[in-house]
Amino acid sequence: MRRFLAVMLVVSVFSMGIPLTLRAIHRRFFGVKPGVTLEGRRMEGYYEREVWVVVEELARAIQRPPRPASIHKQTGEIIPHENGLYVDIDATVHQVMQAPKNTALQVQAVEIVPLLRTEHLDKLTAVLGDFSTPLMGSPARVNNIRLSAEAINNTLVLPGEVFSFNGVVGERTPEKGYKNAPIILGEAVVPGVGGGICQTSSTLYNAVRLAGLEVVERRIHSVAPSYIQHGRDATVAWPHTDFKFRNNTQHPIIVKAGIQGWRVRVWIVGREG
Repeated sequence: MRRFLAVMLVVSVFSMGIPLTLRAIHRRFFGVKPGVTLEGRRMEGYYEREVWVVVEELARAIQRPPRPASIHKQTGEIIPHENGLYVDIDATVHQVMQAPKNTALQVQAVEIVPLLRTEHLDKLTAVLGDFSTPLMGSPARVNNIRLSAEAINNTLVLPGEVFSFNGVVGERTPEKGYKNAPIILGEAVVPGVGGGICQTSSTLYNAVRLAGLEVVERRIHSVAPSYIQHGRDATVAWPHTDFKFRNNTQHPIIVKAGIQGWRVRVWIVGREG
């Protein structure tokens, strides 16, 4: 009886080890070859589907989207572009599966260059259109003009892109610092939050005209404003009345704006020629 049990135990252990041994042999012939590493990680014996899992995990950690060059809103300085990185999972898996013994591998990555790069913005040095209007009115009105000018200052407009004054400045609210000042409403002049910012939009409109850019949307005041000839103004009101223009050039442009001395100035910077 004891002999029979001993024999059965040996047979059981042996039979349990056969699948493990066969799997190890199968991995040796059909899996990744011995000594192969990927980004320092041992890949020996991995099947293709297992290599896929590892490469996808590495890709999530390594990949990054490209970042185009841009303009710093406060300083106007150029923020350089950054290239992105894309991991070619198919190529990397194939490389691992075909690698000879004792090979140290890196993922197959492709650098992605953004469409808008630093060198494109470096060339924006020419003033294409420059216009100013006399600053006048109450401290509240001057405050509103200053806030709206700061909002549109250093705005980058790409070729074909439409600039919306309301879209860039946003709603004029006390929470944003806008104050009550005179606004033209129909044939009357009444107090309103953000009063005075039409001087900013009108000054912008004339700079746009001088730059030869395409005006998409504009309305004039029902009453002639004091700071510019009637018909050369551009009224705005949130959210229904807007001033819009399109960058119809082949290069990016930058809208610049601010209060200089006792004048509201807007100028468009672009590429020479």
